[in-house]
Amino acid sequence: MDMWKCHAGQKQLPVPDEDSLVFWEACRRQRLVVQQCVACQHYRFPPSPLCPACLSPRLAWREDPGRGEVETFCVYHSELAGPAWQPDLPYVVAVIRLWHTGVQMLSQLRCTDPGAIAIGMVVQVRFEPASEQIMLPKFVPVAASQIPGQA
Repeated sequence: MDMWKCHAGQKQLPVPDEDSLVFWEACRRQRLVVQQCVACQHYRFPPSPLCPACLSPRLAWREDPGRGEVETFCVYHSELAGPAWQPDLPYVVAVIRLWHTGVQMLSQLRCTDPGAIAIGMVVQVRFEPASEQIMLPKFVPVAASQIPGQA
């Protein structure tokens, strides 16, 4: 399964395949979806042809509101991934635990102050165009005033 394609000097772009096509089509419509096993109800990401919990091939797509929290993160200060990343420096890659489905997603976290990022920070998905066909799910911090029960 070749999920990514890369051209010299450019960022990698996902290549939708049979397992991930529904996910990427939903992203293009700015909706976040994850797979759920019909047999055991286990949610999973990234997409695959079988449930990792019970090995059932009966999977359905469920929408997730895209709110969650940072479980871990890394701030990149150099263009180790190539010169295409230079305009984004410093950039943050984070593992996000989605609250609704409980799945973990590895994604870029957009933040004007990487020093303010913390484990447990509440984030919300935002979609950014990577090409005419691909919208990437990325995350942004949620202001405390937008979190129920927070002031």
